[in-house]
Amino acid sequence: MGLQEYFAQLSRGVDLVAECSGLSAPDLEKMGASAQDAAELIGLHAIYFGPTPYTGKQRLALDAARRNGHALSTLQHIESFTRRITGKLDAWNLRVELCSTPGEHVTAVARRRLREMRVPRKYCERAMLRQHPNGLATLTVTGNGLDMADAFRTIDHKRPGESFIARMLGKADGAPAARTRVTTMAVLQLEDYGTILRRERDDVVVRTTSGAVITGTQLVERACANEGLITVISRAQGPVDLYRFERFASVKQRTMLAAEHPTCAWPGCNTPAERGQFHHLTPWSHGGETNVANLVTLCSYHNGINDDDPNAPPRRGRLTRQGGTVVWQPPHTSR
Repeated sequence: MGLQEYFAQLSRGVDLVAECSGLSAPDLEKMGASAQDAAELIGLHAIYFGPTPYTGKQRLALDAARRNGHALSTLQHIESFTRRITGKLDAWNLRVELCSTPGEHVTAVARRRLREMRVPRKYCERAMLRQHPNGLATLTVTGNGLDMADAFRTIDHKRPGESFIARMLGKADGAPAARTRVTTMAVLQLEDYGTILRRERDDVVVRTTSGAVITGTQLVERACANEGLITVISRAQGPVDLYRFERFASVKQRTMLAAEHPTCAWPGCNTPAERGQFHHLTPWSHGGETNVANLVTLCSYHNGINDDDPNAPPRRGRLTRQGGTVVWQPPHTSR
């Protein structure tokens, strides 16, 4: 076959596709077609000659394609647009319109129709903070258009972060904005001082290396009472207890967990603990207790994808505590 005959066959469009009736892709490959060309021809045959609940639109598209003399490449180009539409009826409506359009205008008409069919994105007020590994962070705020424009104009684009923070932390309504509070945390390694004997009420009883039996509170007062916040961590059991001059039981476990993991414990995640969630290593539904040895700081995303059920097929891996340290188990070792 010469080039002239080859191009003449391609220009036949739907009539060339019609000759695929009763054939399969392997049949076409035996005739010399590539796997891709064979699959495309069989696919076009199914569209223009195969069974469909939209027989009327199929007939309109077929007649229009013949009338406009659409070549095989034009039919394939039309399908590159129709396959972007999820609704079958909408796809057929677009196919009929494009088959009725001269080949040189198909792209422009298709793009215009797809823009018209696109569902407008809905925006609402929100704020998002994304931490980056290099110590920077991106703050995204959506609010009133005029207010956002005013705020944007106050930014010095030579030093955008510094100027924005300086403006934000200035006086608003006569009062200075609140800055993030930083609290110093001292960590006491239990094995350096003694061993746990038992837990009594809201404290632990420890036998010191000298043989004396004292409470955790007494141990902390002797070791580093002037530090403010002190977390006792065991190498074997992880966080044991938190001590401070004024105790707040409602935030006690959270503060201890934040001392162990200031950010999400999932490898590579930098979400701060203050914006995280507190995850049961052994799920509550499987008998896991709500204590610091069974809790860990996770961001909402990693808390959601963690394979909580050790008996279920592993998907994303799970966190567990080994030797007092929280580690991530890959899916193939999570069971």
